[in-house]
Amino acid sequence: MRRLIRLLPVALIAGAFVPTAQAQVKTLTFTVGPISVPAYGVATQPAAAPSPKEDGYVVGMKAEIVDAKGVVQGRDKVMLHHIVFGKVGTPDATCGGDAERFYAEGEERLAFDLPNGYGYPNKGTDRWYLLYMLMNHKPKALDGYVRYTVEYATGEDLAPVKPIWLDVRNCKGLDPSYDVPGTGKRFSASVESTSWVSPLSGRLVAGGGHLHGGGIRLDLVNSTCGTKLFSSEPTWGRPVPRPILHEPGPTKMSQFLSAEGIPVAAGQRLTLKSVYDNGAPHTRAMGIFITYLAPGPVIGCQSTPALTVDRGKPAYPPSFSFPLPKQPSGSLARNVRSSWVGDNRYQYERISIPLGTLFSWNFIGTRQHDVTLVRGPVGFSTPWTLAGTYSRKFTRRGTYEFFCSLHPSQMTQKITVR
Repeated sequence: MRRLIRLLPVALIAGAFVPTAQAQVKTLTFTVGPISVPAYGVATQPAAAPSPKEDGYVVGMKAEIVDAKGVVQGRDKVMLHHIVFGKVGTPDATCGGDAERFYAEGEERLAFDLPNGYGYPNKGTDRWYLLYMLMNHKPKALDGYVRYTVEYATGEDLAPVKPIWLDVRNCKGLDPSYDVPGTGKRFSASVESTSWVSPLSGRLVAGGGHLHGGGIRLDLVNSTCGTKLFSSEPTWGRPVPRPILHEPGPTKMSQFLSAEGIPVAAGQRLTLKSVYDNGAPHTRAMGIFITYLAPGPVIGCQSTPALTVDRGKPAYPPSFSFPLPKQPSGSLARNVRSSWVGDNRYQYERISIPLGTLFSWNFIGTRQHDVTLVRGPVGFSTPWTLAGTYSRKFTRRGTYEFFCSLHPSQMTQKITVR
């Protein structure tokens, strides 16, 4: 629970009004559900999210998955893979549109936390949404409920912050993932990046990142000034649930707080670099950093102040591979050049093709599916889709094992390239 009185020690820095009233910080709890998650399966969907019904500021937030009795679910039951919260009708800082992403957490359980005196402004009439991905590690369908708590300040003016969502696959719809091919040597790096020019001057007062399995770090850089502002690094080591439905992500990502804030001037370019281990394939990777900008006067390039960092125990990602949740079956299809992808199955589960084959997957189902490499010489995946064709030329010999990341225990396929 945050302190009930939230003063503004940095009011002059942020250009905010110094409050004369005593703040009230309420802890509000909201629940969305039930959400049915199939046996050994995945559920992902946007949903309307209840929000505070009076004007105020969000100063803290966290989410968890509970059952119908309110008992928190462990990773071996219904697991929170990731969740994104947004505000309808407010443009996003980096993607525009009419939905502002203001908070998210994944397996690393990144905290929404702001320094004293700052808050994310919210009106009682504002409408929120959430986008969830839940995983069920049990052999029967289970219901999960998203329960989230909001620490909400009313009764005073706080310095407002603007959420800045940086993503190396930004504005790509509901699935901003990419693939690390894994064709390099151990400890070699695969780097993806994105840049955003800030239209506002101000100070970054909090921030942290989101990586998947194989992630090394996220670097936030002021490219205009040639300065690295912060590196968000992963901590590893959580027990792995069984069966394994995806490569496990970090248990924590380092994040920072700063009442003084990292200065950014209008027109300066911020670059996010997502760094992964390229010594093994890592499919459906993400590189996301969310930070909070408190608008205020900043001129030119200035030094980064001392930051309060919740660092964890950063380490290089461990080597990891896992078997398919279901072994492919059926007759071996030799020298075919395509396979349809229907509801909960691939046309051929066992395939043998010669080196150099251009192979196609034709999507014909009524539900979204994909083709995602689990193990093999080169990492790649198809987008989530209902229809269309995805083609890939196989230029490396070996065995490629795939599943649908949305139906991992039902849809598997193995292609041998000879």
